[in-house]
Amino acid sequence: MRAYLPALGFVYVGIAVAAMALRGESERTAVALFVLAGFAFLWFLGSLRARLIRYDPEGFFAALVTTGGAVFFPLQAAAVAEKKVELAALGASGAATVVVGSSLAALYARKVPKWFGTAGVIGGLGILGVGAGEGAANWVLAGSALWASSLGFMIWVLATASWMLKNR
Repeated sequence: MRAYLPALGFVYVGIAVAAMALRGESERTAVALFVLAGFAFLWFLGSLRARLIRYDPEGFFAALVTTGGAVFFPLQAAAVAEKKVELAALGASGAATVVVGSSLAALYARKVPKWFGTAGVIGGLGILGVGAGEGAANWVLAGSALWASSLGFMIWVLATASWMLKNR
């Protein structure tokens, strides 16, 4: 059962994107969907943390990733609920911490190809930069509840969930 928990990353992304897209049309439905997305995200994050503990028994990277996820999701949820780019921008730091921390742990443990880990580090720094830009410019990708930094993180979640399921 635990080997399949990374699949909840796909569930999180699908439901979160639907919630963000519905935010302008049906607020209550969007919030209800985001509750489900949060549940899936936390279980995905738990499966990622368990994998990272195996890579880094001291737990440094697992602690960073868990903390980053704990910062990211509440800020993303608040950003969707309040339609505030400032909250999404602040959440980008948590998302970037999850991506960079996971990528560095896997690279140092030699559990992923060098190109994959390096792409993760670069992508995480990109999420951080885009989030800072969104906050500074009050910029949204589309509508009022869809941010490029969140989408960048979701792309990473999909790639990571795929890799974790393939390499059980």
